[in-house]
Amino acid sequence: MHLIGVWRMANSVSRKISERKLVLFTVLLLIVAGIVRLISFKVGIVLFYLSFLPLLGHRTIYYVTNRKALKRVDRFRIFIYILMVLTITLNFIGWQNIEFILLFLLAIDYLIITSIKSKH
Repeated sequence: MHLIGVWRMANSVSRKISERKLVLFTVLLLIVAGIVRLISFKVGIVLFYLSFLPLLGHRTIYYVTNRKALKRVDRFRIFIYILMVLTITLNFIGWQNIEFILLFLLAIDYLIITSIKSKH
């Protein structure tokens, strides 16, 4: 019963969060992770991947709760979401070691968000 309450609270919070602000928050966390990476490489790498957690968590909740009511733009953004999750997974497994792809996907996601806002 308690998990249902947490799920509803997370769902109501996810409706109130601005996508643009969430991406900018992720960028701020990435900057902090980069500064920490200069001091301690291993801790910086962990913080780099943890920086994507709020964005990916928000998108996961959004896609789970709005499976049937996705807009056209959301269908484009789900590909970016899948690529981000796949890239992080491959980096953890050790099959690739490229953090730039995540930054590039984050930039594309931000451009999609701002283009939506400029159309409305």
